[in-house]
Amino acid sequence: MATAIILVATVEVGGDILNETLKSAYYDKVYVLGRESIRRLPDHDKMKRILIDFNHPIVDDVVLQDADVFFAIGTDDRKLFEKVDFGYDFQFAKICQGKIRSFNLVSAMGANSQISYYKYLQVKGRLEDSLRSMSLGDVRFYHLSMLIAPDRENLPLGDAIWIKIFQVISPVLVGPMSGWKGITPQNVAQAMVKNAERRTKQTVYLHDDMMNSVH
Repeated sequence: MATAIILVATVEVGGDILNETLKSAYYDKVYVLGRESIRRLPDHDKMKRILIDFNHPIVDDVVLQDADVFFAIGTDDRKLFEKVDFGYDFQFAKICQGKIRSFNLVSAMGANSQISYYKYLQVKGRLEDSLRSMSLGDVRFYHLSMLIAPDRENLPLGDAIWIKIFQVISPVLVGPMSGWKGITPQNVAQAMVKNAERRTKQTVYLHDDMMNSVH
C-alpha cells in the first residue's frame, strides 16, 4: 500500500487529485496539507488533515517516507506569484529530500528558466530546474496550457473568455501545437495519480501525454 500527500486539495486540480487518491485502491493513506481551509473538506476514513505554514513547513518524517507528493498550489495575485509558485514549492521540496518516492507538480506549458520576456514561465522554469537537482525520487512536471474549468467559483471574466476560446480552438491544435490544448482539472488529476501509481519515469507531460495516461 502507498501514501499520497496533497498540497492543496481545496481548489481545482488539487481537489480532483484528492478525489482520485481517495477512491484509488492503491493508496491507503492520504494526507492533505494546507491552511485552515482544509478543515472544510469532508471526512474520509483514509484521509488526514495536517495544518502547515507554507513559509516554514514542518512535517513528520514518518508522513513523508516513501510518499507520492502532489503539488498543485498557485495564485492569481501577481504580487504574491513568485512567493507562492516558487517559494512554497521549493520550501516544501527541501524537507522532502531523500524521503519521498515522487514529486508531482502542476506546472505550465512553455516553462523555461531562460525566458526573459515572460516572468511567469521563467519562474516555473526556475522551479523545475531546482526540483530536478534535488533528491525527490521520480519528478514529474505537468505542463498545462489553459485549464478548462468554466464552473470555477469567482472566475474572472477574462479567464471565462479564454476558456471559451480554448474550447473552440483546442480540437484544431495538432502536431507541435497539440501541447497548447485546453484540459480539464479532472483529466490532469487522473493523469497525475495514474502515473504516480505506475511509477512512470517520464519527467515532462504535455496535453497528449496526460490524456494517454488517463486511458
